[in-house]
Amino acid sequence: MSAKTFHFAGYKTEKERVYFYYRIDFSNREPLYFTETVTFPGNVETVQLAEKFLDPLHLILGISYYKLYCPPKIVIPFEITKEEAKFWNTVYRKGLGEFLYKNNLDPQKVAEFPFSSKQKKPASIDVKDSSLLGIGGGKDSIVAAEMLKGSPFVSFLVETQREDSVSRRVIKQIGKPSVFVKRELDKKVFEDHQYDGHIPVSAVFAFLGLFVAALYKHKNVIVANEYSSNFGNMEYKGKTINHQWSKSAEFEEMFQSYVREFITPDINYFSLLRQFYEIRVAEMFSEKKEYFHVFTSCNRNFNISYKRPSSLWCTECPKCVFAFLILSPFLSKEELLSIFKKDLFANKSLLPLFSNILGEGNSKPFDCVGTFDEARTAFFLASKKFKEDIVFKEIKIKEPQGDVFKAVHAPTLPTPYRFLGIKSICVLGYGKEGRVSEKYIKQNYPEISVEALDEKIDRKYLKKQKNFDLAVKTPGIEKSKVSIPYVTATNIFFSRINNTVIGVTGSKGKSTTASLIYHILKMAGKKVRLLGNIGSPMLEVLLSDVDPEEIFVLELSSYMLDDIEYSPSVALLLNLFPEHMNYHGGLDRYYEAKKRIFKFQKEGDVAITPPFKEKLVTKNVSLLGEHNIENIKAATQVCRIFDVPESVIKKGVESFQPLPHRLEFVGKHKGVEFYDDAISTTPESTIEAIKALESVDTLILGGEDRGYDFDKLVEVIKSYNISNIVLFPQSGERMREKLKELRLLETSSMEDAVKFSFQTTKKGKICLLSTASPSYSLWSGYEEKGDLFKDAVKRNAKT
Repeated sequence: MSAKTFHFAGYKTEKERVYFYYRIDFSNREPLYFTETVTFPGNVETVQLAEKFLDPLHLILGISYYKLYCPPKIVIPFEITKEEAKFWNTVYRKGLGEFLYKNNLDPQKVAEFPFSSKQKKPASIDVKDSSLLGIGGGKDSIVAAEMLKGSPFVSFLVETQREDSVSRRVIKQIGKPSVFVKRELDKKVFEDHQYDGHIPVSAVFAFLGLFVAALYKHKNVIVANEYSSNFGNMEYKGKTINHQWSKSAEFEEMFQSYVREFITPDINYFSLLRQFYEIRVAEMFSEKKEYFHVFTSCNRNFNISYKRPSSLWCTECPKCVFAFLILSPFLSKEELLSIFKKDLFANKSLLPLFSNILGEGNSKPFDCVGTFDEARTAFFLASKKFKEDIVFKEIKIKEPQGDVFKAVHAPTLPTPYRFLGIKSICVLGYGKEGRVSEKYIKQNYPEISVEALDEKIDRKYLKKQKNFDLAVKTPGIEKSKVSIPYVTATNIFFSRINNTVIGVTGSKGKSTTASLIYHILKMAGKKVRLLGNIGSPMLEVLLSDVDPEEIFVLELSSYMLDDIEYSPSVALLLNLFPEHMNYHGGLDRYYEAKKRIFKFQKEGDVAITPPFKEKLVTKNVSLLGEHNIENIKAATQVCRIFDVPESVIKKGVESFQPLPHRLEFVGKHKGVEFYDDAISTTPESTIEAIKALESVDTLILGGEDRGYDFDKLVEVIKSYNISNIVLFPQSGERMREKLKELRLLETSSMEDAVKFSFQTTKKGKICLLSTASPSYSLWSGYEEKGDLFKDAVKRNAKT
């Protein structure tokens, strides 16, 4: 029998039903036609831009029919992009991995999806702050439901061919509102065909859940897939075959990107249990005794090919054996027997199955079972309790290595949900932001133990991370130094705030520009607060009630943006040049971090980048330099978004005073003007300072050496006829040879630098502190460096 083409033959909506049509063409027989009917809990025609959701649903449902003959060609009735086709090719190949192996088919022979050059934009839809939680009959969705009990959610169940009485009982026990989707496969599926086997049913549920979320305006579609589902069963033709692939983090990440880029950024899909091994989930479930009489993981209760058994557990399949094993460390013998009705460890016929699950047999079963490590850990922990049973007498394993009870990194899990199920948190970095983070955790998650880890408290603080489930990382800690899952205060803030947020970033000028925007908006009578690097710690806002009308202006450093998961509603990028390369591991990564400020913006959000075309509202400004003129233009552009009158913008710009350490005039002493520009820690920003002041005669340079190129700075120094140079280590040593014809002082002392400046600077000229290098080789930061400079100027002015 030779199948030629698989047609996705369109779909039709009819109130609460959608009919999906498929056709297989053959070279030697009449075509086969299939219709799948899906009944939703509401009128599907009310969904905004329904085709955005129904087109991909049509494609995923088709996998049940494509697999019957695996034709070499696919035809679809609508256009998809190249990136969409790449997604669908992966879903069909990897999702059908077990099916391909069992039917001895080459994954490379799976038909590829056709694509066009047409570009697509995601849709913006209205959603409420509520969630749809997928429910099965097992422990995982029960644990997820219990975690979410403090949040608004609706239980969601897909019933295929028949009513799922097991899951309905679980939903009743959960006690939350529920919705049901009825999926009716074409009856011809159950006839004899060329091939048969496993499909990625969790991917089907994901797309169905997405449409129901759109129908009821839910913000989240939540499932209960744990970390253990990431691990495959075997290798086949150079590829890993994973029975649970559509439950894996790989699929979840792909699906999130697909939905965000091609369907809508307003609905998020994720697994609440992604950061836990199944053994940790079993430990949590063991405390939920009210569910013991209704739950089951036995697939014979859910497989539509089986007649539903009279009991909840068949006690013979891999799922029954694994469930018994993984719960055995946490329940008494009596509790286990009350659930399963039998002692599975005492059944000699199950020895081969236990061996396979423990990694001691031929292969991991093709079923939703956990990893070998956690199975061995459960076996080891239960060994004393069941030492007389045949399974423990016949199978001997060593004490397992590794900690399967610790939380693991789960980047697909949104920040607010990473606290659920967590036992302990460390705050990495205990400065101003760290102290506020600790207060926030204690106020919002009193059941979680929290401890501060900081170099000032303990030099070996980083080694103590392993004792905690989760870290709250402060911006100054490089993420490469964090060895456990972490969140950031920036992401916590964005995840909890629905207010208008103005985010300002750039290599230079972000503090000045953010402060100027704040200053103008405040003069315009807006309720506004300045947060981030220059203002209060962001989480301070969340320690009390938030006025929904308040506007937040954030200065966002590259450290904050490096792992940000949200974008401000108004995002401003001022400029880019090399900085912080040791933190980010290179220039490209630094630029990439800065540009993340725009990555998660939605329809209606505003992105502002140079060049800034706004006209100056006034020439009467106290800010020096061409770069500050650009900052004023950028701030003006932002304020006009908020309908601030021109007169108020003008007044705000004219009344704004420079921030400390930013071309700050220190004073005129003995005929010499002194300027503190300690914030300038790159060659580019020092060049701007020289150009702004024009008559610099003495320049104080140098600091931590991060490999910057100083050639252009040297050219500017010479072209502006600067006579005297102070060089601090370490980068000063690299500049020495290029500036040797000038009067030089190499020193580590700010006092000596200032004395030299008084002695050598011509009257009527300027001494400028603008080091073109970070401060950390000698000082704690630019503030300490600038303060020492100003103090030394005042002292030497009196002598």
